Parts: sequence; C-alpha cells; structure tokens
Amino acid sequence: MSTDIVVVGAGSVGANVAYRLAQRGANVTVLEAGAPGGGTSGASFAWLNSFKKTPRVYFDLNLASMAEHASLAEELGTVTGRSGWHHRGGGMHWEEDPKAQDSLRDAAERLEAWGYPIELLSPAAAMELEPDLIVDSSVREVVHTPTEGYVEMVVLIGALLEGARKYGATLRTATPVTGVLREGDRVVGVETAGGEQFRADVVVACAGPTADDMLRLAGIEMPFTREPGRLIYTAPVASTLRHIVYAPEGHFRPDGGGRIVLSDEHHDHEWQEGMNWPAERSLEAISRHFRPLTGARVEATRIGVRPIPKDRLPMVGPVPGLDGLYVVVSHSGVTLGPLWGKVAAAELLDGQTDARLETFRPGRFLSS
Repeated sequence: MSTDIVVVGAGSVGANVAYRLAQRGANVTVLEAGAPGGGTSGASFAWLNSFKKTPRVYFDLNLASMAEHASLAEELGTVTGRSGWHHRGGGMHWEEDPKAQDSLRDAAERLEAWGYPIELLSPAAAMELEPDLIVDSSVREVVHTPTEGYVEMVVLIGALLEGARKYGATLRTATPVTGVLREGDRVVGVETAGGEQFRADVVVACAGPTADDMLRLAGIEMPFTREPGRLIYTAPVASTLRHIVYAPEGHFRPDGGGRIVLSDEHHDHEWQEGMNWPAERSLEAISRHFRPLTGARVEATRIGVRPIPKDRLPMVGPVPGLDGLYVVVSHSGVTLGPLWGKVAAAELLDGQTDARLETFRPGRFLSS
C-alpha cells in the first residue's frame, strides 16, 4: 500500500522532494500557493556552490548536492526528454583590498583541504579564460573554482514536476494552504483556501519563506527570518561570459539570450534600509569589472525573499511531538534541493535516518 504524502510548495525544494517521493512509489499531491518557481526559487542567483558554507558538515552537504545536480540533469533528461538548465562553467573570485585578499587566500586553502577543487590564477590567466573581465593590477590572484555553476531554476522545476507527474504525482497550483488538520498529536492533512481537505500520512512543508506560517498552522512556533535580495537583469549584451564571477563590487553571471544577472549583498543592505541605491547604480559599479556592462541598461529587477532559520542553517526532518509533519527549509535551497529530495525519500519511505542532519533537525529550536 503506497504512502499518501502532501508536499506544500513547488519551488526548488518542494519540486525535488515531490519528484523523489513519487519516483519511489508514494502517492504524492503537490500544493502550490501560486505558480511553480514563482517565489524565491524564481528570483534566486542560483549559484551551485559550497564556497562560503560552514561549518564543515554544512559544507559537505552542499558539496554532495552539487554532484547530485549533475546526475539529476542526466536522469531527468532520460525521464522527461528535457535538458539544458544545468551550467557548470566554474566560478571566479577575487578581492582588491589587501586584507580581503588575505582572507580569500585563507578560504581557498581551507576549501582545498576539504576537497573542493581550487585553482589560483594570475589576473592575466583569468582574463584569458574570460576576455571581457577587468581585473585590477592590485589583485595578486584570482581563485578559480572549476566545479561551480548555476541552474536555470524555473526550467529545472518544470522538469522535476513533469517527472513527478510521470510517476503519478498530482500538482495543484494557485492552491494556498490555510489550515493543518490534526488528530491529537498527529498531522493528518491540510485544508486549502478553497475549503478542500487533502488527507495524508505525511505532510511535507517545503514552503520556503512562509515555512514558519505553515508550522504555525500546526501549532508550532519556530525562530525564523526572511531576507530579501535584489537581482538585476540587463538587456542583452554581446559577451562570451561562462563563469559565475564574484568581484569586489558584486557578483554576476550569464542568464541566457545575452542577458547578465547581477547582485551584491552590500547594495542589498543599502536598498533594504530605504536608501537611494537604484539598480542602475549597481550596474555602473559592477561594470568596472566587466566590459560589456559599460553602457548596458537594466531590463528588469526581481526580489527574492530567502527563508532563513534563526541560526542560518537548514531545518530538515520530523517535528518532535507531532507525527506526520516533515519540514524541509533552508537557505541555499537551489544548491541543496536535489539532496533534500533524496534525503526526504529515504527518511520517509525507508525509515533511514540521515546522520549528517543530526544538528539540523527542527527539534533544536523546540528544546531551547
């Protein structure tokens, strides 16, 4: 007899979880409040990496999921006949301030010791790989990370959901969940804004930045915050850019059709606090690192609201004292999505507890 599972949310995490559960034979219903990929996942820089991820166990999870992305691209190509969303062009990182350069070198040495492929390039060698880059003469070295890349996340979500449907899953869009059904200390389903009830053996909360609202419906309070970030998309420019670039003024990557997507956390902080930092100012600042951005124009901006548990680490697993509710929420949801899908399937369908997640369980907040 198959297990009935409701997955709430169809972003990167929810789509991956739904795909793996359906593939394993579960009877899966996906409920999405809006459109798949229409929330945080569709407004993500979508950088596949483990570059700044600490502690070590969190680094290892991200590194493992980078490999999962590569195998998932091949697998979904076979299942759905679709491909082309996974781009592993590598990353380039550099700093200009001497102390920042020292910190970057320390980070590179730590990453290499942890098994992350690292190459130290001269500025000239970096600009040979990417001829449109401008690396200041004060830079001692550029850190090249050849296994990093990015995904076209909404395209991937479409393939995941198509794969899930091929394995029997049902997708309901424009269906916000407004209630959690309980029988004593057990969650037995959800209720939607339209009054429909979906009963299940397990409800998996993959609601991203509204995950705390979902938990609150079940009577659980979790310390949680939301952090908005702005992405800026240029009109098409003539460029051969392949890498993700983390430069002193900001980060940028190709976005298809000749467009460049860029952002910077320092610009974000100013913008979030209501200061006058228009998108054009960010574009001008970053253009000193990339020739084609000179004279380019802003075509669009998007705001992504990132789900951040209080300690900034993932929250994955069952909620203690409330059977039938499984939570998957994390920053780095794009990188970690494929791994979360496999973890959730193994834990929910096989009862295999993943030891790597010992410190990332929801119970860490409930016991404090």
